[in-house]
Amino acid sequence: MAKDFTDYSTVDFIPDILHVTRGQVLMDRQRHIAIVAKKGKNSAHLVHVRSGVLRLTRHTAGEIVESWSEADYPFDRALAKLLDLGRQHGITDAARNALEDLVRAGKEPQQQNLFD
Repeated sequence: MAKDFTDYSTVDFIPDILHVTRGQVLMDRQRHIAIVAKKGKNSAHLVHVRSGVLRLTRHTAGEIVESWSEADYPFDRALAKLLDLGRQHGITDAARNALEDLVRAGKEPQQQNLFD
């Protein structure tokens, strides 16, 4: 099936490079927050609530662009909220270690635009 060139609702490009930084706060369509715990060349690991538990999950550049957006949410507040959610609902060891690493880093990252 050929692409309909009048269909402007789909995205035909996926960025090759992730435009996120470690510690950046993201938000999905349901207004759930996530923090970028690790960043690689083509993927990033996010700490967020998944299936009722705080988890560390790997996402490709395309998945991040499709599902997440930049959040106007302070880093310290997001970190405290995720740690609190982990205490209330449960947290995996990987997610706990990632959040503790961010706490030890101790500084707010400079936010980047996802669509540079």
